[in-house]
Amino acid sequence: MNGRMAAVTALLGALIVIVSQVVTAYTLENEFGEVLDTITLLSKHGVLTAIIGLVGALAVVFTVATGNRAGATVVIGMGAAVILIFLLVDVPDIGSTGMFNTETAGNLDATAKAQAGLWLELLGGVVLVLGGLALRTLNPEQLRSIGPRIQSGTTVNSSKED
Repeated sequence: MNGRMAAVTALLGALIVIVSQVVTAYTLENEFGEVLDTITLLSKHGVLTAIIGLVGALAVVFTVATGNRAGATVVIGMGAAVILIFLLVDVPDIGSTGMFNTETAGNLDATAKAQAGLWLELLGGVVLVLGGLALRTLNPEQLRSIGPRIQSGTTVNSSKED
């Protein structure tokens, strides 16, 4: 895998995790299949997963800028954290039934049905892990070659003066 592709893949995974927080994750449906309400992951567990996605993106930038492979381990860890949140916090709610209070009809039985936001969260976590693993296989020189060429103390100028 090309180094730039690995970095872009990891950044894309972080973006998917962040976007998944505002996309509908669950619909609450009555026994007739009518949607009573929608729930996003942002309303379910706050900004926690979005912050994890942001930390993953910053770790990718750090890894590429410094050539430090430890940053790729952070990317892998952030992806694993998202997957754990998905498995331990979000999955148990799929198919669960409980009382939902509506303004017009009072309390009704509602069942949680999984929607796109939930699956985007899982996809983003998996992509973060895979992108981090790909970055981890690169050596420091390959990592630094992905980003802009910066030399300390001088600027790089491609034009020659005569």
